[in-house]
Amino acid sequence: MVEIEKKKITLSIPVKTNEKLESLAKKYGMTKSGLVNFLVNQAAEAGTIYKQ
Repeated sequence: MVEIEKKKITLSIPVKTNEKLESLAKKYGMTKSGLVNFLVNQAAEAGTIYKQ
């Protein structure tokens, strides 16, 4: 198994955004941090955060 180095961070986001993040994480069976990691990696691969 590959060991991934992690760093704890604190984010200040709107309550509604947190609710959406929790909802999406639950829907896809992920943690909130896992979902954020997935979305950041997708954006990095696509080269943009906007739809193309």
